[in-house]
Amino acid sequence: MSSRGGGSKVYSLAMFIVVSVVCGLFVAGMGIPFAALTTGTLKTASDNLQNIPTDLTVPQQPQASKILLSDGSVLATFFDQNRQYVDLDQISPLMQKAQLAIEDHRFFINGAIDFQGILRAALGNVATGGVSAGGSTLTQQYIKQVRIQIAEDNNDKEAIAEAQSQTIGRKILEMRYAVALEKTLTAKLGSTQAAKNAILERYLNIAYYGDGAYGVQAAARHYFSVDAKDLNLAQSAMLAGLVQSPSETDPVNHPDAAVARRNVVLDTMLKWDNEGVWFHGAPQLTQQEVDAAKATGFDASKVSTNNPGCTASKYPFICQYAENVLLSDQMSSLGSDQDARKRALNRGGLIIRTDIDPLTQDAAQNAIASIIAPTDPVVSVAVMTDPKTGLIKAMAQSKPVMGSNAAAGETYYNYAVGTDMGGAAGFQAGSTFKAFVAAAAIDQGFIPDRTIYNAAATRNWDGQVFKDCTGSFQLDTNGQGWTVSNSWKYGQMNMLVAMAQSVNNYWVQLEQDVGICSAIKMAEAAGMRLGSGGSLEDYQRIPSFTLGALDVTPLSMAEAYATFANRGVRCDPIILASVTNPDGTTLAVPQANCQQVIDPVTADGVNYTLQQVLKPGGTGYASRVQGSYDQAGKTGTAGSTETESAVWFNAYTPDLEGVAMISVDTGNNYWNGRPQTLTGLTVASGRTLHGNSTTESGGIWNSMMSAELPRIPNSGNSRFTAYAPKNSTMPSNYSGLRTSPGSGSAPSSGNTVAPASSSTASARAAVRPDDRATAGTAVAAIDAQPATTPSAGSASTSRPGRDAAIGG
Repeated sequence: MSSRGGGSKVYSLAMFIVVSVVCGLFVAGMGIPFAALTTGTLKTASDNLQNIPTDLTVPQQPQASKILLSDGSVLATFFDQNRQYVDLDQISPLMQKAQLAIEDHRFFINGAIDFQGILRAALGNVATGGVSAGGSTLTQQYIKQVRIQIAEDNNDKEAIAEAQSQTIGRKILEMRYAVALEKTLTAKLGSTQAAKNAILERYLNIAYYGDGAYGVQAAARHYFSVDAKDLNLAQSAMLAGLVQSPSETDPVNHPDAAVARRNVVLDTMLKWDNEGVWFHGAPQLTQQEVDAAKATGFDASKVSTNNPGCTASKYPFICQYAENVLLSDQMSSLGSDQDARKRALNRGGLIIRTDIDPLTQDAAQNAIASIIAPTDPVVSVAVMTDPKTGLIKAMAQSKPVMGSNAAAGETYYNYAVGTDMGGAAGFQAGSTFKAFVAAAAIDQGFIPDRTIYNAAATRNWDGQVFKDCTGSFQLDTNGQGWTVSNSWKYGQMNMLVAMAQSVNNYWVQLEQDVGICSAIKMAEAAGMRLGSGGSLEDYQRIPSFTLGALDVTPLSMAEAYATFANRGVRCDPIILASVTNPDGTTLAVPQANCQQVIDPVTADGVNYTLQQVLKPGGTGYASRVQGSYDQAGKTGTAGSTETESAVWFNAYTPDLEGVAMISVDTGNNYWNGRPQTLTGLTVASGRTLHGNSTTESGGIWNSMMSAELPRIPNSGNSRFTAYAPKNSTMPSNYSGLRTSPGSGSAPSSGNTVAPASSSTASARAAVRPDDRATAGTAVAAIDAQPATTPSAGSASTSRPGRDAAIGG
């Protein structure tokens, strides 16, 4: 006999002796000292038994968490162990019977320990030289799984190994805990039957069924695409057979072994049924039923893949944004640090609800895809929010697949948000910034109908006086000049006409009077944020602010315009509608913190002014949503007249806000050695872009809004509050016709002129016309704004718009 065989025999004989004595001790009440034992092995077992606690704290079984869309469909799951806990009455009786048949058919008539089984297994081990000991009841097997889970929870590799080791000590430990558990549950639930049912339920939920499926519900969904309550005889037998060797018999990777093992379970079920009724939850089986089940093959087409995390999600960047929030300090209700929150997400069985409507999300995604492909050297983004709650309702982008294959158009960037939430550095938003200058002006007493300037077609603003947060400064571009052009509209006009037709030189004059700092503070209050972080006030000496010179995120622009829609009440954008534990208790989620940040009358004035953009004659009219909706917003374009680098459409109703944009992807190698322009670019769809915010980004906005607005109750009856200025007349220095001063001269002002450093003043001085309406509409206006961020001290002179003659 080999030394290995001899060792096995010795172990098995020792196990037989020990378990025999232990059985006697348990029968006597587990409290009698082992005084009669003389060998060191048995004395050690005795000491171990006396020192074991009589109770084992059973932790909650790890469960997968789910992020749900507004219709209840699953956006993504997160798990360390793919498990969904279900009650026993939600598990097929056939599954319960199959599991007991192959593991412990005497479960309901035995105590926590099956003495016959232990002795029979021990004798078998002595005879065969095996070391498995065997004879464990289902309760003992459950205890083993619990001990493994506790060790895994504590990341204790030594304890994990010990809980699975083939040792006498482990067996004794499991016996002790098994007896204590059944005793405790019987006292708690009122009967042995109830205690047994509870243990069976827990076992079926904790067991590993192979191929990443933990618990019977996850296994049923994974292998058969059914719920555990609907498992039939063949399916139940196959799952029950997996527990013993899940890595060697799962049907996905080992179909023949799985079928063979299933048939063993079926034969075992029939064997016990032929000996008499042993399980009362399901009828006795017949040979015909067993034969029919055996004739059933495994249908691999029913296998469903359930990969955790956001990469496999249909909307991975919405998922990523939600995950980032869940792991952030905003979700302290999930844990005190990120590791604790990640553990809760992956093991807590959370139900996480969003307000993302898949129909609206798909409408936005499809509208983007109809123009821009993932492989195009441009990026498109669309975002929708609820102005009254801050809930994000859609977030789509032209690169919808999360991954590292850049050639296929994959990315890990969420282009809707800033770098702090997994996004990019933002994009220049063009004349959409004019809304903040309008808000600052109205807040200071300017009345849109009566604020009149003479807007020159082209004007060099070098040497002019502007106001920052401390006083006044004179724009100094080192002689390079800062020339701003309108597309076609010029002359005397009020704020309503200037907004509707986006007349650049009007807005620079208004910004000159209200102050750059005031406009920036209004933008900050509304919620606008830089894509890369930092303070907007760093740009208080950049006159091109009103023309959209800063890189901002689509989500923050949606938030800012939603503040106007909500009469000056800003609600932070939020992705989480609720988070619920498996027991139904809710966890605190980040709030929108809705608060009045802009005077409601000021917001009414902004809404009044921005409504002109979507009326006949406005640059956004062609993209207006059909129906009786009050609509307000602004178009915007970045770049030069010949090289539009980005187009935006940011507009809203009283109930819904949406923003859509298309921009050059500056990180794409396509642009190496090429002008970075949308104009004339033929994309994968075959469409040639024209840098038109109304027909391009505006078309995306229209599709997204048209999908959601009809589904909002009474949205067609919602109206903006009529604007009623607080004062019947404006302050005298702003009333009446204002004539634009000649080039190089300062406007009438009592402020002290303080020259500014040329590097700051010219840092964003490159501007261009933009915002052309389509030919055939009432107007075709072009706004001026920077194409890129020039280096300090540089500037460029923009040209009048190509379409200057359209509409006269």
